[in-house]
Amino acid sequence: MIRINLLPLKEVRRALDRRRQVSIALLSLAMAALAMVVPFVIQSMEMSRLEREIDALNAEVARLNQQAREVRELERKRADLRAKLKVITDLQSRRVGPVRMLEDLSGATPEKLWIVDFTDSGGQATITGMALDNQTIATFMRQLQNSKYFYDVDLVEATENVPARGTPEGQSGIVFKKFVVKARLDYTGADGKSAAGPEPAPKNGGAPPAGGGEHGA
Repeated sequence: MIRINLLPLKEVRRALDRRRQVSIALLSLAMAALAMVVPFVIQSMEMSRLEREIDALNAEVARLNQQAREVRELERKRADLRAKLKVITDLQSRRVGPVRMLEDLSGATPEKLWIVDFTDSGGQATITGMALDNQTIATFMRQLQNSKYFYDVDLVEATENVPARGTPEGQSGIVFKKFVVKARLDYTGADGKSAAGPEPAPKNGGAPPAGGGEHGA
């Protein structure tokens, strides 16, 4: 059986228009949805990239903090080592200092001068001896002052004394000069600069008085 569409032409056109409008509406909705989805996807990708960069930066900061802690630990160990080395150096100086000090004392003693007593009390040395004349005592003080283990060398007494038997040339009748010299000691060999600052000049110019310092002549 054959059917014939007898709808008017206007109805067909209206139906086509409605379909076209529905299609346009659906396409507009799809484009709007796409316009909203695409920025969200792009933003999500950007956020993921930023999060990866933040993680990498945090890892770098943690690595640098670890290195900083290691550097601080090394600095602390180096400071401890320096302190220990200083203690060892000071101990070695105190151990060998007296020996070298006595060597300098012996080297500063002229031929015509004899040391009969040497005492050390709190870094203050008292040297008692005998010499043929004042010039020999002055030479001894000057050479002692040149030692890096003695400083503030000072003559505190110089008297004439006839030596007893058994002393050098004791039977010759020669009158010797008895003297007492005081000096500060520096066992570290720093010439007193480590404790007393710059080396002060010896009193009386490093020489005993010509005649006023003698008693009982």
